[in-house]
Amino acid sequence: MSLKKILSLSLGLLLSLILLGVNDNAGTTGFNNLQVIYSARAMGMAYAMTGFSGTMEGLQFNPASILQTEERILASTYNNYVVASNGGALHYLVPRNERVTYGLMLHYLNFGQIDRTEITAGNEYLDLDDSFGASDIMFGASAARVLNPAIDVGISLKYIYDKIDTYSASALVIDGGLIHHPANEKITVGIAIRNLGKQITYYTNDKYSEGLSTTFAAGVSYQFRPNFIAAIDISKPRGSNLGVKFGMEAQVHPMLKLRGGYNANSADWRTGGNWDWSSGLTFGAGFNWKNYGLDYGIASYGNLGFVNQVTLQYKFE
Repeated sequence: MSLKKILSLSLGLLLSLILLGVNDNAGTTGFNNLQVIYSARAMGMAYAMTGFSGTMEGLQFNPASILQTEERILASTYNNYVVASNGGALHYLVPRNERVTYGLMLHYLNFGQIDRTEITAGNEYLDLDDSFGASDIMFGASAARVLNPAIDVGISLKYIYDKIDTYSASALVIDGGLIHHPANEKITVGIAIRNLGKQITYYTNDKYSEGLSTTFAAGVSYQFRPNFIAAIDISKPRGSNLGVKFGMEAQVHPMLKLRGGYNANSADWRTGGNWDWSSGLTFGAGFNWKNYGLDYGIASYGNLGFVNQVTLQYKFE
């Protein structure tokens, strides 16, 4: 069987699994913070980055994508999340040679203080004049290599630790990905499976499994012009509906890039308020000067509010 047929069958199988999984086990997974992406660039493009190559965002979308980076890169991201929560990340890429690249990542998310309540006999909430915290931390490592001129492959191993009040749970997961470079150099195709693994410690003694937000994803990017690229992603996380995302990036100046995107799976954010029309829209910008980079992204969650991210990046010579 030819390589082209293998790729076509693989992509077809992935999309079939995604479509068959729509609405399956919706809302039943734990460790959902594995789905939080820390990248202002990715946010500005509505997270449509599974089909990109040569990018640090591959650490979170498709580990095969971290190849074709020529310098070591260190990036730090701050995420102003919904409901007064916030998080951040550190990412580090180390190209070993033209065929192999390694990466490291560290993520945290803090939900702040939450009021402690209990339900009375009359089914009313009683404020106990106390509060508790909730947070999680994730760290991982990635490796990617060139398999042949048309195929790059990559894998990531991640550990996540969740804590709510005095209770905690943890899980060990892997990501796997493939990047295909067709004969048309303007096109890049990516497929990935993310957060496939096992819970290793539990919130309760009865070892109730929280479930993992395992995600199947496929993406394509197309370089329309040297200064303009667009992409589409299709993904299906366990416990969530099918997601379709569109993103674009235009270099309008040697030091400035503008970005925009749309998350088509934004119906759940529409609550009938004044900002419903903006649900799913994302925008962003990137500034580069010498070895430094500054990216900003904003995404609308309708009346739930806006999420902002800022990423600082440095390329080592």
